[in-house]
Amino acid sequence: MKIYSTGHEVVDQVGSLHLEGNIIPANWFQIFKKSDGKPDVNAIVLLSEIVYWYRPTVVRDEDSGQIVRVKKKFKADLLQRSYQSFSDQFGFSKQQITDALGRLESFGVIKRHFRTVEANSRKYNNVLFIELITPVLFEVTTLSLSKGIDSPFQKADPLPMETSPSPFEKVDPPHFKKGTNTETTTEITTDINTQQETPENSARDDSWKPDPEQLATALRTTRYSQRVSEILAMEDFEFHLGNFNTHHEHNHQITDNQKLRKFAQWIFQEFEKQLAKAERETKKSNTRISVKPNSRNVNDPWDSIPEPTGAPAQVHIPEDFA
Repeated sequence: MKIYSTGHEVVDQVGSLHLEGNIIPANWFQIFKKSDGKPDVNAIVLLSEIVYWYRPTVVRDEDSGQIVRVKKKFKADLLQRSYQSFSDQFGFSKQQITDALGRLESFGVIKRHFRTVEANSRKYNNVLFIELITPVLFEVTTLSLSKGIDSPFQKADPLPMETSPSPFEKVDPPHFKKGTNTETTTEITTDINTQQETPENSARDDSWKPDPEQLATALRTTRYSQRVSEILAMEDFEFHLGNFNTHHEHNHQITDNQKLRKFAQWIFQEFEKQLAKAERETKKSNTRISVKPNSRNVNDPWDSIPEPTGAPAQVHIPEDFA
């Protein structure tokens, strides 16, 4: 059998190596950027992994080598991956994974779905499924960014980092958001059944509120067990609840029970801060220097000075001092 050669030893050696893995188009480094203008490497790496899973697998006949069929790599109608699986694979933290996927979703190239999954006779809530939006993917991958060609994704004057709310703010793809490119199918695998939830029912809903009785029970385990009613009646209770929901808006793996325990700790700490502030104010008022009663300002009227009465007394002055 004839062996072809390029004439370059290293090139021939690399050509004989079977490489597998993700593909990152060069365009992506110009499209997906942070607010400081640098490529959003986390988002790019995750998108390449998602695209890999959506690339079809080719099945060939062993005898003829002809393509028999193509199939998808995942079981359900959408790719199911957890934040933890991405974290384990690439070494990013779960928060970095969550934030990067959020930026990709805001851009419009993916869409996250949170479903209830039944497997092994158990139900799992808020399982992450990722939909790839191909019209947007095709546009950003094939868009020419060569010098002299204007890109609809770039602005002449990018916003400063502190005023740019999104790392993809320089990108403006509203005309790409053509809806999702998947349809609900009746495919049900032997080990997984999915039931899609609406965003209002997902863990991302910022309107989460704790059950008052359950929260009171959790707070009674703290050292302020006798002051639970004060904690629940805090004037800025709703404000702290809103901050808590905002802090955990991307934590989609947290259960309601975990949320309750975390919020109990959160509001307990806020109550402690409130007590500490009140104590500081009390000490400050007690140590404030008071004005002495006998002290006088030079500009104050001297009303209390006694006036002389009677005739003046004669005073003998010695001649030596006269």
